Amino acid sequence: MKLRAIILIHARVVPLVLVAPILWWSAFPLRAQTANQVRPWDEYHATMWVGDSAYKDRAKIPLFFQRLKEMGVDTAMAHGQADAGPLVENHFPYYVENMVNRGLCLKWNSKVSDWDKFVTAWAKEGRQESALVRDYCFDDPEWRRWGREEMQQLARKHRDYQPLAYDIRDELSTTISANPFDYDFHPLALAGFRDWLKTQYADLAALNGAWETRFGSWNEVRPFTTDQIKNRMASGDAIPRGKPDWAEVAKVTFEPAEARKLPTRWNLSPWADFRTYMDLSLARALGDFRQAAQEVDPRTPVGIEGTQMPHAFGGYDLWRLSQVLDWVEPYDIGNAREIFGSFMPGKTLVTTVFEKETRSVSRRLWHLLLEGDRGCIIWWSEDCIDWKSPDYQLTPKARALAPVLKELASPLAKLFLKAQRETDPVFIHYSQPSIQVDWLVESTVDGSTWLRRFSSFEADHNRMARTRNGWVKAFQDLGFTPQFISAEQIEQGKLPAGGPCALILANSRALSDREASRIRELATGATGKGGAGMVFREGLPGTFDEHGRLRAKSPLEDFGAPSDSEVQAFGKAGASSTAPGGGGQYSLDRLKGNLEWLTWLSGQLGSLRPPVTVGSETRTQIHRYRLGGHRLLAFERNINYQMSEDLKQAGGNESLEKGVDIEAKLDAPAHVYDLRARKYLGLVDNFRFTLDPWRPSLFAVAREKIQGDPVVELGGN
Repeated sequence: MKLRAIILIHARVVPLVLVAPILWWSAFPLRAQTANQVRPWDEYHATMWVGDSAYKDRAKIPLFFQRLKEMGVDTAMAHGQADAGPLVENHFPYYVENMVNRGLCLKWNSKVSDWDKFVTAWAKEGRQESALVRDYCFDDPEWRRWGREEMQQLARKHRDYQPLAYDIRDELSTTISANPFDYDFHPLALAGFRDWLKTQYADLAALNGAWETRFGSWNEVRPFTTDQIKNRMASGDAIPRGKPDWAEVAKVTFEPAEARKLPTRWNLSPWADFRTYMDLSLARALGDFRQAAQEVDPRTPVGIEGTQMPHAFGGYDLWRLSQVLDWVEPYDIGNAREIFGSFMPGKTLVTTVFEKETRSVSRRLWHLLLEGDRGCIIWWSEDCIDWKSPDYQLTPKARALAPVLKELASPLAKLFLKAQRETDPVFIHYSQPSIQVDWLVESTVDGSTWLRRFSSFEADHNRMARTRNGWVKAFQDLGFTPQFISAEQIEQGKLPAGGPCALILANSRALSDREASRIRELATGATGKGGAGMVFREGLPGTFDEHGRLRAKSPLEDFGAPSDSEVQAFGKAGASSTAPGGGGQYSLDRLKGNLEWLTWLSGQLGSLRPPVTVGSETRTQIHRYRLGGHRLLAFERNINYQMSEDLKQAGGNESLEKGVDIEAKLDAPAHVYDLRARKYLGLVDNFRFTLDPWRPSLFAVAREKIQGDPVVELGGN
């Protein structure tokens, strides 16, 4: 667990009011300041998370900042309430962290100081519903007013110094991380929930009909707790009495044909609707706080740090969050980095650095820069400066990070920051209702201990997350750059209307009617615009609607197969093809097999081909960019970078940590340059190189021959 949230930076020794506003950015022209237009984040910023030791000896503060510069760090952190005087006095850029310190992160300011102890006691004491009231209700107007005032007071304090960014809160959650718990039964949250339900259902009768409940008035409406919905799943009773038979819960499995014989058992809407509302409630609060800051300082981007994997709990509907933020620092769990990257094009993503070894941090930071990151946050100054040495020597960790940070600020790295990243029309479906349904299905085996299904467990064991990552890696191994598409985007018609494309429904159990209609149009070419879409499904899609209610028949029933675990492909003519060996189980240790399945997948794509390819058996990820009239290419071993809950990098990459000989094939001859070697390779349609597993190989592909150093010449474009 990241420790930085427990550190509070005390008031600094240099009063802010005594410091002249000498602006470190004054040498760079700013774009015209217009309302709600945030400053562009065009450069890569290596940011140090600063602890108290840096300010204990006032005389050595300038020396501290000098050491940071020697390390390759160009930005620092100021806690929201702390004095930014030392930073401003030393002309050091900074961002402002943890501006709303009550209510968003329950680790440090609620009665729940030990989540493990809390949920254990709750279960032993009878699982009382009274414990489901959150200390801070997101719908409480007083708390929201306080949070807005905090954002605005701090924005006024810092705006004249144009901080790099504002961070609303680190490691925020409806619960703790993405741990499951039925927050929030606060009266204000229930009132807000009822108001929202009125936008989803025509009237109370419609709600009762959909939920299979018997509420006599809107004021009586209450969602099902997780215990209650599991009781319905086990008993089949619409309004189950007493406590669940946990032995029966643990036996529950989902199979569509059998489930439809007892549909009430699988009507999950009284629970799923509330989970949706809690996602909405968190996103709405964050959007409110962002707006408050930008009313005072419209130019500084506002975001959050330390986000979790997509989940039914914690407020982690990544689509909703992406719509209310200017920047985010995601924990790379459950493809959260790729998902945020798809949903926030043109906005800023950064990562936190915990590594202490040069090769591993170089590999990960280059990978993330190629994915679009605009910086990193180094945890933390206490590990990077030897405070006992009289001249504040850099520690071994700092010295190991220094060459990497300096390379990321080099002209070579800046080429890729300037360029426009290319993606392919390969879309992986993101469905929060499906994530909710999947969690209930996967957690039945836990019986009464479902509340101990902590996010640390989910990060490693959630089957839906592993399936999602398998599809990402499969298309990357084939040379594509896939992207995620949300249910809302599909409903809005964001799928391509013409040209070849692919949509992947990986355990997309829950779809709205409108989503299903759009998907069918893609697969059948029903738009009349020359659509040649291919739809891949793993698991029968749309067995539930968007509220988590089992359908009598999926609107995509013909997308099914004799075995619901199989992968099938559906094309324009409606014909289907089934993957060999059941498909879908695309192992994370991909060198041990699955090449037959990968070959099948490639064969289904028809004319959909990436413009640059290598042998899929090499497990190479190809990044493509446009810079003027040129294309930049980056090749790296397709490592699984997923984090665990304790923020350690996932293992299992040993087979990919070896060099491999690569032959890259272009779709047309071009002038090719090795950018690291500054070497011209000729006018060719293929070229060979050895791929280092610890750093990417970088090339430029040009229609016309480049005169002089390609890095210098391209950097001037």
